[in-house]
Amino acid sequence: MKAVRVKQWGQPLQLEEIPQPVPGNDEVLVRVRASSVNPIDGVIAAGHMQEMYSLPITLGTDFSGDVVSVGREANHVQPEDAVYGMSLQRGTFAEFAAVKASGVARKPRSLDYVQAAAVPLTALSAWQTLFDLAKLQRGERLLIQGAAGGIGAFAVQMAKEKGAYVMGSDIPDKGDFLRELGTDQVIDAMGERFEDVVGHVDVVLDLVGRDLVERSFNVLSPGGRYVTTIGKPSQEEAQKRGIEAHTTFTQPTVEELTQIAQLIDAGKLKVFIGRTFPLEEAAAALEFKQEGVTPGKVGIVVD
Repeated sequence: MKAVRVKQWGQPLQLEEIPQPVPGNDEVLVRVRASSVNPIDGVIAAGHMQEMYSLPITLGTDFSGDVVSVGREANHVQPEDAVYGMSLQRGTFAEFAAVKASGVARKPRSLDYVQAAAVPLTALSAWQTLFDLAKLQRGERLLIQGAAGGIGAFAVQMAKEKGAYVMGSDIPDKGDFLRELGTDQVIDAMGERFEDVVGHVDVVLDLVGRDLVERSFNVLSPGGRYVTTIGKPSQEEAQKRGIEAHTTFTQPTVEELTQIAQLIDAGKLKVFIGRTFPLEEAAAALEFKQEGVTPGKVGIVVD
């Protein structure tokens, strides 16, 4: 099968012919139809996570496709089911992938394969930060830093569906996209200080980090919750301020993937594709993603 591989850290990606994987007892073998690019793909390829992965490695986390076979412990999907999900073992920039069963669920019926592959990691990250960690409630005021990115776009929609008031901060070129998502208050991250315009905030979802950590702490009301996918916020500082601070490493679950698919099929979550590339041009897809100019996910068409 064809697969996009990292052979040396920091070196160009290679398209290779490698053996088709054999699924374990707790895995599902998927004929991959599409994948999508996430920032972690570039991080891994550059060699910044060498302590977690060994070479050679096939890149790719998100996928959609069709079930070929299932292990003995994977009984919630069957061969020929159309599925989507994510693999923490990576390996989805390929024609076939053996994925842990916990990361595989039936794909949204209303989406094609490319659209479905754009959902898993970003939507699960939004879901788990907002609902599993921050426990966002109807009527609360949510500030999202980096709201027009892949995670932010889903977070805006999920929070609006929950009944929260959503403030989204990003570069001015992405203001129209944030309004299209339904953001209640769009903040120009380059032209105004969010501290001056947000009022009280119950929850901050920080997808940017750096100096925004302390600045986000400053706008949270007592009992507020700061959640992020980047770094580890100071628990000592959070306790001093009477707030909570959490970080997450997104973990796939069948239940949450299924709930997200149901929201999509009910028309409550929209999926945005910025551009697609064939599998053979995965390196160009990563470069395009890193430019970060066009809203929407970057898809990789495998078949």
